[in-house]
Amino acid sequence: MSVKDELLFDFAVNMPRVLVSGRTTVLDNVKKVMLLTDTEITVFNGQRFTSLKGSGFVITQLKDERMLVAGKVEEIRFFETS
Repeated sequence: MSVKDELLFDFAVNMPRVLVSGRTTVLDNVKKVMLLTDTEITVFNGQRFTSLKGSGFVITQLKDERMLVAGKVEEIRFFETS
């Protein structure tokens, strides 16, 4: 198992989680993709939403409730509906 895989495995908690490293971003516990453009991604995490804003977003992998995104992240927001 690679170091990247080990780090991702260690944090396997059912909560919204974002790991940003350079131009690669990992969104965990993705239940549903709500909004997808090249400048914004919003996903539903079961009880909350996670939103990324930036530029050049491309989904490189989506499986097992994990989404890998390439692109420049400028803002990360966690929110829920009232």
